[in-house]
Amino acid sequence: MQNLVIRGWVLATLMVTISSTPVPHALRSVDTAQMTNLRSREVTTYGETPASRTAYTVVSLFCMSLLTGMIGHRLRQMSLRHFKNLCLTQILILLLYFVSMAFVLSAAVVESGLSLQTHSICRGAIILCLAFYVGSKCIMYLFLVERAHALRAPYMHRTHDWLWMVGVLTIFGGFGTISVCGFIWPLSTISEVDGRCRIGLPQFITIPLLSFDVVVNVLLTLVFVYLLGPLIRSGSRPTLTASRFTQYFGRFCGGGRARDSVNLHQGNQLMVNKIEHLLWKTFIGTCAVLGPTVANMASLTMLKGRELGWVCLTVCTIDVTWTVCIFHWLTLGSHESEERTSNTLVLDSASTHDIFFRHTP
Repeated sequence: MQNLVIRGWVLATLMVTISSTPVPHALRSVDTAQMTNLRSREVTTYGETPASRTAYTVVSLFCMSLLTGMIGHRLRQMSLRHFKNLCLTQILILLLYFVSMAFVLSAAVVESGLSLQTHSICRGAIILCLAFYVGSKCIMYLFLVERAHALRAPYMHRTHDWLWMVGVLTIFGGFGTISVCGFIWPLSTISEVDGRCRIGLPQFITIPLLSFDVVVNVLLTLVFVYLLGPLIRSGSRPTLTASRFTQYFGRFCGGGRARDSVNLHQGNQLMVNKIEHLLWKTFIGTCAVLGPTVANMASLTMLKGRELGWVCLTVCTIDVTWTVCIFHWLTLGSHESEERTSNTLVLDSASTHDIFFRHTP
């Protein structure tokens, strides 16, 4: 009996000792890490946060209000007779309005409605952004090519004008090739840590796209200014007074040949003022359009195609709306004749709009 009591006492002592022995620190760390991972997986929610969705909703509503206001203002100035006789430049401007509005509406559905929750929606966001971006740029540069054609060869059919043909082929060939590469290799991921969608394009696409955008914009602007050279050459019209800005561009474009279809009467100071006004608007418009585009593409390049989805859509929405605002300002006239010449200034003996009344090829 005594032996049994001793054995029971020893066994109880061992059990108490084992139960009171502390767990090794390494084992406790592993258990804590596993519990933290499990909790983080349970807490992670996929999609955009309420703050980001609210921010984009405010931006999209503001941009849509601007776009509808601008297109309403333009349509209000156009009569039924204008709709029956729309030229290509006016059609391109109206198309730019509608494409920009379609992009803002589609981006709002993807961001605020679907919240970029799945991989398919996240991938669709970059495809949507790229498609409307390239579409709006093509329309914008077609407008610039048509403006140069109307000033250079208003009576010549477009297919017979080498400048128009080269410009169109360059735009569709360049943007078409780059956009196809973007559609094939887009970057879209949803983080397992925060559940946020990140989209972008690889650097071998963003760098050529940015470079091509800047080069085409600058070249088309220089072509337009060069075609104005015969009208603003310094010294060719001694009776006309011009500002230093106009004289500088006149010397820059001094090699431009005179055209029989352009006739600027001496002493017509009003025409000189219109040329100066057009040059200033062209210069400011080019810089204003390039600014947001360069900033957007530069951010995509620095982030290596991993920009937050709602940030990318917000910047693209602002960029598209800003471009429309600039073109609305560039093409908006103060009266009917200026509205009819929404894309160019070709001067006759008394007015600036006769060439567009005759420009039908």
